[in-house]
Amino acid sequence: MHVPAALSDAVAWWAAAYGDHRLLSVSIRFLHIAGLVIGGGTAIITDRAILRGARGDAGQRAAAMESLHRSHRTVVPALVLVVASGVLLSTADLSTFFASPIYWVKLALVGVLLVNGAGLVAAERLAVGRNEWRRLAFGSAASLTLWIVLLFVGTLLTASA
Repeated sequence: MHVPAALSDAVAWWAAAYGDHRLLSVSIRFLHIAGLVIGGGTAIITDRAILRGARGDAGQRAAAMESLHRSHRTVVPALVLVVASGVLLSTADLSTFFASPIYWVKLALVGVLLVNGAGLVAAERLAVGRNEWRRLAFGSAASLTLWIVLLFVGTLLTASA
Protein backbone atom coordinates (compact mmCIF):
# COMPACT_ATOMS: atom_id res chain seq x y z
CA MET A 1 0.00 0.00 0.00
CA HIS A 2 1.27 3.44 -0.91
CA VAL A 3 1.51 6.17 1.76
CA PRO A 4 -0.41 9.32 0.78
CA ALA A 5 2.05 12.18 0.23
CA ALA A 6 0.09 14.55 2.47
CA LEU A 7 0.29 12.09 5.36
CA SER A 8 3.96 11.41 4.77
CA ASP A 9 4.71 15.14 4.65
CA ALA A 10 2.69 15.79 7.81
CA VAL A 11 4.73 13.35 9.88
CA ALA A 12 8.15 13.88 8.27
CA TRP A 13 9.32 16.00 11.21
CA TRP A 14 8.35 13.21 13.62
CA ALA A 15 10.06 10.51 11.55
CA ALA A 16 13.24 12.61 11.49
CA ALA A 17 13.13 13.27 15.24
CA TYR A 18 12.46 9.60 15.98
CA GLY A 19 15.31 8.48 13.73
CA ASP A 20 17.78 11.08 14.99
CA HIS A 21 17.25 10.72 18.74
CA ARG A 22 17.92 7.28 20.14
CA LEU A 23 16.61 8.11 23.62
CA LEU A 24 13.34 9.28 22.10
CA SER A 25 12.88 6.15 20.00
CA VAL A 26 13.80 3.86 22.90
CA SER A 27 11.40 5.74 25.20
CA ILE A 28 8.50 5.36 22.78
CA ARG A 29 9.18 1.64 22.34
CA PHE A 30 9.46 1.27 26.12
CA LEU A 31 6.11 3.02 26.67
CA HIS A 32 4.48 0.76 24.07
CA ILE A 33 5.82 -2.41 25.69
CA ALA A 34 5.06 -1.15 29.22
CA GLY A 35 1.46 -0.47 28.24
CA LEU A 36 1.19 -3.94 26.74
CA VAL A 37 2.70 -5.62 29.80
CA ILE A 38 0.65 -3.66 32.34
CA GLY A 39 -2.64 -3.52 30.44
CA GLY A 40 -2.39 -6.95 28.87
CA GLY A 41 -1.13 -8.55 32.06
CA THR A 42 -3.96 -7.05 34.09
CA ALA A 43 -6.50 -8.06 31.45
CA ILE A 44 -5.20 -11.64 31.30
CA ILE A 45 -5.30 -12.01 35.08
CA THR A 46 -8.83 -10.59 35.12
CA ASP A 47 -9.96 -12.78 32.22
CA ARG A 48 -8.75 -15.85 34.07
CA ALA A 49 -10.63 -14.75 37.21
CA ILE A 50 -13.81 -14.29 35.17
CA LEU A 51 -13.45 -17.70 33.57
CA ARG A 52 -12.95 -19.28 37.01
CA GLY A 53 -15.89 -17.30 38.40
CA ALA A 54 -18.16 -18.44 35.59
CA ARG A 55 -17.65 -22.02 36.80
CA GLY A 56 -17.58 -21.16 40.49
CA ASP A 57 -19.88 -20.35 43.34
CA ALA A 58 -21.35 -16.98 44.36
CA GLY A 59 -18.24 -16.02 46.34
CA GLN A 60 -15.92 -16.69 43.41
CA ARG A 61 -18.23 -14.75 41.11
CA ALA A 62 -18.31 -11.77 43.46
CA ALA A 63 -14.50 -11.77 43.67
CA ALA A 64 -14.23 -12.05 39.88
CA MET A 65 -16.63 -9.13 39.40
CA GLU A 66 -14.63 -7.01 41.83
CA SER A 67 -11.45 -7.89 39.95
CA LEU A 68 -13.10 -6.95 36.65
CA HIS A 69 -14.38 -3.65 38.04
CA ARG A 70 -10.95 -2.72 39.45
CA SER A 71 -9.16 -3.75 36.25
CA HIS A 72 -10.71 -0.91 34.24
CA ARG A 73 -8.59 1.62 36.16
CA THR A 74 -5.44 -0.10 34.89
CA VAL A 75 -6.39 -1.56 31.52
CA VAL A 76 -8.03 1.54 30.01
CA PRO A 77 -5.12 3.96 30.62
CA ALA A 78 -2.68 1.26 29.50
CA LEU A 79 -4.64 0.81 26.26
CA VAL A 80 -4.58 4.56 25.69
CA LEU A 81 -0.79 4.46 26.15
CA VAL A 82 -0.47 1.50 23.76
CA VAL A 83 -2.56 3.20 21.07
CA ALA A 84 -0.78 6.57 21.43
CA SER A 85 2.69 5.01 21.38
CA GLY A 86 1.62 2.73 18.52
CA VAL A 87 0.61 5.77 16.46
CA LEU A 88 4.00 7.34 17.19
CA LEU A 89 5.83 4.14 16.25
CA SER A 90 3.83 3.77 13.05
CA THR A 91 4.26 7.35 11.92
CA ALA A 92 8.00 7.15 12.50
CA ASP A 93 8.25 4.76 9.53
CA LEU A 94 5.03 4.98 7.54
CA SER A 95 6.37 3.45 4.34
CA THR A 96 7.50 0.28 6.12
CA PHE A 97 4.30 -0.19 8.10
CA PHE A 98 1.84 0.78 5.38
CA ALA A 99 3.41 -1.85 3.10
CA SER A 100 3.22 -4.61 5.71
CA PRO A 101 0.18 -6.89 5.68
CA ILE A 102 1.14 -7.91 9.21
CA TYR A 103 0.70 -4.29 10.33
CA TRP A 104 -2.84 -4.20 8.95
CA VAL A 105 -3.66 -7.52 10.61
CA LYS A 106 -2.37 -6.12 13.90
CA LEU A 107 -4.48 -2.97 13.54
CA ALA A 108 -7.56 -5.08 12.80
CA LEU A 109 -6.87 -7.23 15.87
CA VAL A 110 -6.46 -4.12 18.03
CA GLY A 111 -9.84 -2.94 16.74
CA VAL A 112 -11.40 -6.30 17.62
CA LEU A 113 -9.80 -6.12 21.08
CA LEU A 114 -11.27 -2.65 21.68
CA VAL A 115 -14.74 -3.73 20.50
CA ASN A 116 -14.49 -6.84 22.67
CA GLY A 117 -13.53 -4.63 25.64
CA ALA A 118 -16.65 -2.53 25.12
CA GLY A 119 -18.64 -5.76 24.92
CA LEU A 120 -17.09 -6.93 28.18
CA VAL A 121 -18.18 -3.72 29.90
CA ALA A 122 -21.74 -4.30 28.64
CA ALA A 123 -21.60 -7.97 29.71
CA GLU A 124 -20.33 -6.89 33.13
CA ARG A 125 -23.42 -4.75 33.61
CA LEU A 126 -25.68 -7.62 32.53
CA ALA A 127 -23.92 -10.08 34.82
CA VAL A 128 -24.41 -7.79 37.81
CA GLY A 129 -28.10 -7.24 37.14
CA ARG A 130 -29.14 -10.72 36.02
CA ASN A 131 -26.28 -12.95 37.10
CA GLU A 132 -25.63 -13.69 33.39
CA TRP A 133 -22.13 -15.12 33.04
CA ARG A 134 -22.15 -16.75 29.61
CA ARG A 135 -21.48 -13.50 27.70
CA LEU A 136 -18.94 -12.41 30.27
CA ALA A 137 -17.05 -15.71 30.02
CA PHE A 138 -17.15 -15.58 26.21
CA GLY A 139 -15.80 -12.01 26.18
CA SER A 140 -13.08 -12.92 28.67
CA ALA A 141 -12.03 -15.95 26.62
CA ALA A 142 -11.91 -13.75 23.51
CA SER A 143 -9.92 -11.08 25.39
CA LEU A 144 -7.41 -13.63 26.67
CA THR A 145 -6.95 -15.03 23.17
CA LEU A 146 -6.67 -11.59 21.54
CA TRP A 147 -4.00 -10.36 23.96
CA ILE A 148 -1.86 -13.44 23.29
CA VAL A 149 -2.38 -13.30 19.52
CA LEU A 150 -1.58 -9.58 19.49
CA LEU A 151 1.65 -10.25 21.36
CA PHE A 152 2.61 -12.77 18.70
CA VAL A 153 1.58 -10.56 15.76
CA GLY A 154 3.40 -7.57 17.27
CA THR A 155 6.54 -9.65 17.67
CA LEU A 156 6.17 -10.90 14.11
CA LEU A 157 5.76 -7.31 12.91
CA THR A 158 8.98 -6.15 14.58
CA ALA A 159 10.85 -9.09 13.09
CA SER A 160 9.57 -8.39 9.59
CA ALA A 161 9.72 -4.57 9.59
